[in-house]
Amino acid sequence: MKPEADRLDAYAALVESWAPRLDLISTGDLGRVRERHVNDSLRVLPLVEAAPPGPCIDVGTGAGFPGIPLAICSSRLWRLLEPRRRRAAFLEEVVRELELECEVVVRSAEQAARDPLLRRSHALATARALAPPQEAAALCRPLVATNGRIALLVGSAADIPPDAEEIGPGLITLSPDDS
Repeated sequence: MKPEADRLDAYAALVESWAPRLDLISTGDLGRVRERHVNDSLRVLPLVEAAPPGPCIDVGTGAGFPGIPLAICSSRLWRLLEPRRRRAAFLEEVVRELELECEVVVRSAEQAARDPLLRRSHALATARALAPPQEAAALCRPLVATNGRIALLVGSAADIPPDAEEIGPGLITLSPDDS
């Protein structure tokens, strides 16, 4: 198996090669996927390492951010939740090529929340560019175990939920308990 840095570079190259066909990222980000998207995703890694045992889920993963970089750099099982079949096919290709411990789940967050195998079964749920933070948290909460966490990568002008803890610029964490 390739070292992490090589796998992260290979992933960035896959995103760049598939992006024009699937609208994975902005055309302005072609050529800087590693700096703009991969490295941003890796800011969540300390939360992955601190999470209780169990699988993690990336909700609305799209091109695989932050789930794929986190799967490359951690030993956890990752579920990549993506409702769009064409993007899910891309994710399956990435998982196969990079030999990742990931399961691509072709469902919406709402559908996954109704599945007894997915509901309340994850140590950590992540999301990036899914929805405004309050809405993204609501989509993630049903998928996280009681002792788990939610990690959201948010924009600088985002309206941060009052129950969120800001870990760093643009990175917040929340409890799965919505009370």
